[in-house]
Amino acid sequence: MSKAADLWWTGSTTGPDPLRDPIAFIRHEHDRQFELCSALEDLVGAFELEPVAEWAASFLDFLIRDLPLHIDDEELSLFPILAARHGSESELGVILEQLASEHDTDRGLADLIVEDLEVIAKGESPSQPARFFMNVRAFCETQRRHLNWENRIVIPWAETLLTEADKVDLGRKMAARRSGPHAAQS
Repeated sequence: MSKAADLWWTGSTTGPDPLRDPIAFIRHEHDRQFELCSALEDLVGAFELEPVAEWAASFLDFLIRDLPLHIDDEELSLFPILAARHGSESELGVILEQLASEHDTDRGLADLIVEDLEVIAKGESPSQPARFFMNVRAFCETQRRHLNWENRIVIPWAETLLTEADKVDLGRKMAARRSGPHAAQS
């Protein structure tokens, strides 16, 4: 197993409490997404060389549960607050719209990857390994670009524009989302 996979496999899934610091929690989730991309790419590299079933299974919960929760945190909670504070027609508003549209691509690629990871987690080979490899590559490329935009533009704006009341509201919504119907999907 590679260093990235070891980090994913042994890494902590707990981060900052969204109720206490929702922006730090989002930043932590971004770090986990970067780690996931490195580990997925390592899985592709090791696919023919070593057993990867357990490894593949370890990615499923994140892609099925955590990624959709993170996208909802941004689209349903953070982005609307930022748009209200800065204006939806502003440059930031346009960027938020673009990032939200990219989430559709993220969801679609994640769904395709999950289909193949479920097969791999059973110790079998996907019917079209090349498709799996291409989807992982596309997902990781788009994720890294997307996360860099969010980390360099959205997070600093959030730290500047969100009031303490906004942060409390954001944290409550994020925590409720994790104790609601999505929480039962894992």
